[in-house]
Amino acid sequence: MKQFKARIISNKVLLRYPGAEYYLMDLLADDKLSELIPGQFVMLKCGGGTILRRPISIHSVKPDNVIELLYALSSGDQSLPSHHQENDAIKTNNEKGKKLLSRLKQNNEVDVIGPLGNGYKMCDRSKSLLLVAGGIGIAPLRFLAERATSMHKSVTLLMGARYQDGLYPRSLLPETINMVNIVETIDMHSSYSKGMVTDLLPQYVNDHDEVFACGPVAMYKAMEEKLSELSFERPVQISLEVRMGCGFGVCYGCSIKTRQGIKRVCKEGPVFNIKDIIWQEVKL
Repeated sequence: MKQFKARIISNKVLLRYPGAEYYLMDLLADDKLSELIPGQFVMLKCGGGTILRRPISIHSVKPDNVIELLYALSSGDQSLPSHHQENDAIKTNNEKGKKLLSRLKQNNEVDVIGPLGNGYKMCDRSKSLLLVAGGIGIAPLRFLAERATSMHKSVTLLMGARYQDGLYPRSLLPETINMVNIVETIDMHSSYSKGMVTDLLPQYVNDHDEVFACGPVAMYKAMEEKLSELSFERPVQISLEVRMGCGFGVCYGCSIKTRQGIKRVCKEGPVFNIKDIIWQEVKL
């Protein structure tokens, strides 16, 4: 973990659909970023009178020390659901923080702390990975797909969204796209396959060595139920996205209950085994 200044190369709207916008931000860092792990995140200082930093998942790592961040901005800031009874000050800070981030322009500087948290861990022996992305959950999974395909692992990516306009563009997936099998589904009316992304699990889960996911709590609860019905026993790694105070384990503002006791999402997570979380204690 380190603190550094990064210059914004671009900060633009990637997707726009009813009630939400996805922004893609490219940052030029001042040091090598080879140590970054898919699933880790950074904390950005938003300015504008906000005290707390904003946590954003690392979406991709480009040549010449450029990191790409994907974040969502929606009315009421509901794109990243809370997993606990949060402090009102943290909620207000995050709502204001994302709006401020979306207004930053090319060549503006932003203060960054990172990389933070524990990311996804791929087994060296695994040959095929199943990635399950719900909405903005594609943020860290795009990085994971990029890293996995560079290691010559095959990847199946299940992408779900509420609306057709909310599906992540295929053109932005790794250049090794020929190694990624993409399956899309949406909740609302369209020509795409209809239903929740978790409805696809029975069709795909047993054909892969490892499973990785990122999405809302409701998706994880549905996944755990489906996997239990399928008697699926292999580890499933999920990334929790919660509003945070400090980002490195001091304030305990992002604590959750697990079967191993209280864990901090920013420090022990954000990646956990889906079976380790006590989901009935997790609040939407």
